[in-house]
Amino acid sequence: MDAATLVKVMNAFPAAQAILIRGDHGVGKSQLVHQLAAAKGKELIDVRASTMQEGDAVGYPDIDRIKETGVASFALPSWYVRACKEGVILFLDELNRGLVGVLNGMFQVVLDRELGNGPDGKPMRLHPDTQVVAAVNWGNDYTVNEMDPALLSRFYVAEFKPTVNDWILWAKDKGGIDEVIVDFIGQHPNHLRPTKAVEPGKVAPNQRSWSMLDRVLKHNGISLGDHGGSPPELLYPFAMGFVGVEAAASLVDFVKNYASVITAEDVLTRWSKVAKKVADLPTEKKLAIVEKVKDHCKGNRWSPSEVANLKLFFDTLTGECKMSLYNGVLASGNTANLTSFHGLVKEEIMGVINRAQSVAKKGK
Repeated sequence: MDAATLVKVMNAFPAAQAILIRGDHGVGKSQLVHQLAAAKGKELIDVRASTMQEGDAVGYPDIDRIKETGVASFALPSWYVRACKEGVILFLDELNRGLVGVLNGMFQVVLDRELGNGPDGKPMRLHPDTQVVAAVNWGNDYTVNEMDPALLSRFYVAEFKPTVNDWILWAKDKGGIDEVIVDFIGQHPNHLRPTKAVEPGKVAPNQRSWSMLDRVLKHNGISLGDHGGSPPELLYPFAMGFVGVEAAASLVDFVKNYASVITAEDVLTRWSKVAKKVADLPTEKKLAIVEKVKDHCKGNRWSPSEVANLKLFFDTLTGECKMSLYNGVLASGNTANLTSFHGLVKEEIMGVINRAQSVAKKGK
């Protein structure tokens, strides 16, 4: 399941429905849970099962109360008490890395939405608006505990496999990732994360590692867009430790040539200077330009000359690229840009649609 679908599904569930997200490390499982909390306007309590002892999950003996009542009693952990007093997103991360005693406590929380006993001697129940969401690394590459079938049956289980486009959309919007890194992944999607098994101990890229590299670059005041043609001295050693040798070398090479990358502004305002260069580009690089133009459309109003230049760029594209550009302008919500652009391309767009429908009919 991709990110967009999973977010919609999770938002549709009532608080009483527990959710389990399974997927590879570093794909953004935690980010999805944070998005869910924000969408529902709830605080997020992050509980790491892998770092807990049994007492951290089920509580520690309340000696004073035991002396007073003569009955075994436990002081429950603060994270659980809070989840009982107010409606929150209770995030049980790395659930399948927890100790057996920890998992038993989590079992009761998920299974019965209650734990231990309160001042009245009865178990304390989660707040009706508290929702339990768990995340686990999943696959043969991880040393983890098997999930108890009875526990698993209480979850809605999602196999999370985000697309490259999922990451690019997040990186541009919420992630704030350096635009050059985003461009690099857009044109070299094989470097987002490996598609095949990685040798044990080998450093390889993933969604999280690109974010960590971006954070280090920002900490050092490095914006890769300012270094087109001359990569920063520390870029390769920084990148190598986060994303591995192959991806780091490819990124450095990309930055060396970044001065020649075509921007949305080049297409819209300097078309005559870049027209020949664009005409010689392969389809995947033209698609990268299309994505930049779509982003530009969201926050800018195009002049008549800019729309005219965009039409000239449009004419160099394949049918699929033309539809991507048109749909992007349509989805931007910028009515002024859409009206101007639509007037110039409507006949060609209808032609693309008709040809696609014709091919589909022949296929049947």
